[in-house]
Amino acid sequence: MKKTLSICAVLAMTFSSWSHAATYGIGTNQQGSLFYSIGAALSKTMVEVTGEQYRVAPYAGSSTYIPMMNAGRLAFGLSNGGEVTFAYLGMENFEGRANKNLRLVGAVIPTQTSFAVPTNSDVKTIADLKGKRVPSGYNSGRTFHFYSNAALASGFLSIENTKKVPTPNFVTALTALEQNKVDAALVPMNVGAGKKAMATMSDGWRYISLNDNELARAEVEKNLPSARIVSMKPSAALTGVVEDPTNMIEVDFFLIAGADVADDVVYELVKTMASNKAALAKSFGAFNRYIPENMVQKNVVPYHPGAIKAYKEMGIWPSE
Repeated sequence: MKKTLSICAVLAMTFSSWSHAATYGIGTNQQGSLFYSIGAALSKTMVEVTGEQYRVAPYAGSSTYIPMMNAGRLAFGLSNGGEVTFAYLGMENFEGRANKNLRLVGAVIPTQTSFAVPTNSDVKTIADLKGKRVPSGYNSGRTFHFYSNAALASGFLSIENTKKVPTPNFVTALTALEQNKVDAALVPMNVGAGKKAMATMSDGWRYISLNDNELARAEVEKNLPSARIVSMKPSAALTGVVEDPTNMIEVDFFLIAGADVADDVVYELVKTMASNKAALAKSFGAFNRYIPENMVQKNVVPYHPGAIKAYKEMGIWPSE
């Protein structure tokens, strides 16, 4: 009997050790992307504050790592509100492959995106992209396919109205813009690859302002669920914003988790994020726009129980 108890105690200590030593990956797009910068800052802060092992895990695109999360092979990841909806329901690029094991952890920051063109380009509006060379496909970063559709739809165009240039992801598309192989490319606001292109291109680049009216807003929402049009004013802090105002697509970026991630792990992550905004922002400036009280946003994807517990304690979970 004592021998059995001794073995059980050793096993319990072993499993406890494994649990404590677990490494939690945060899936992101490739290095240079906004997702990567967010994931790197988050993993760094979690390691420093909690002592737990977190690491940023870059992949070719979110359509690669989201199924891994659904299968329990990756703990966390980043996705925009539209794509996580598609993934959960098995729509669009996830057609017939519903990822029902996805859970929301919380909205991190809203992000703005539009097409960028060389500063001296004759393209002034979305309508001017008709017949121009525009990246298409985004097979390794499929979410930008829907960003592209939404942005073009604001000007009542589709990708079929352009000269399609097959491109695996937005970083490759931006490189093509630098090399004059495309006439426009989608650039998320203040992303590292965009700043690099600004410094590399002889005259830099500027954003195209989208149409902002009731019909345009409806088209944007139809092509990218949860997306909205917002107006940005030129500022030294906003790379590429020249026109006043510059209308762009805004979407919330969500931290998501697999359903099998332990409740206490997700709970600790939410509480740590909410109480360490300064550390997050020090690692990546975009976190200055992170508002813990805004982490709960409506979406068809259910929230993780560990996150719900944290939000109830924070007093921001909506009443039943």
